[in-house]
Amino acid sequence: MTERAFRAAAVPAALVFIAMAAASPTECGGVWALCTFDAPHLPYGADVARAYLAALPEAAQWRYLWIVQTLDLIFPALLCITFREAFGLWATERLAGRLTKIAVFAAGVDYLENALIRVMLKNPAGFADVVATATSLLTILKWLLLTVLFGALARLWLRQRRAPR
Repeated sequence: MTERAFRAAAVPAALVFIAMAAASPTECGGVWALCTFDAPHLPYGADVARAYLAALPEAAQWRYLWIVQTLDLIFPALLCITFREAFGLWATERLAGRLTKIAVFAAGVDYLENALIRVMLKNPAGFADVVATATSLLTILKWLLLTVLFGALARLWLRQRRAPR
């Protein structure tokens, strides 16, 4: 693993993330502070999800479904590769392997979350209540996993920066 490989993964991941943030709806009728299903860190139910979708302007819903969701097909894989490159660069082989497995699991959780979000976006008033509950739980799990991964990344990076050269 090289710094170059890490940058080659991190730069596109950051650019896709910025594009997703820029394309995300900014007005959702005060239902959530951040207008995206991926953002709530507290559990939500079907009633809140339906209120959110009802408050989204049609153009914002279209943008979420066809632009943000499309970019979010690429982002989890890019983020996983970025983690893998960073862990391979700064961690022991054993630790890098374990952390990479967590990153792959987090990407899988993100993809499943995205699939359920798509179900809600395509049928805003008629999706089953369990879809919103499952999506909410997957969102929380994804953020917990990402917290662990970014925490490990920060710790490894700091240790690498402090190491004598």
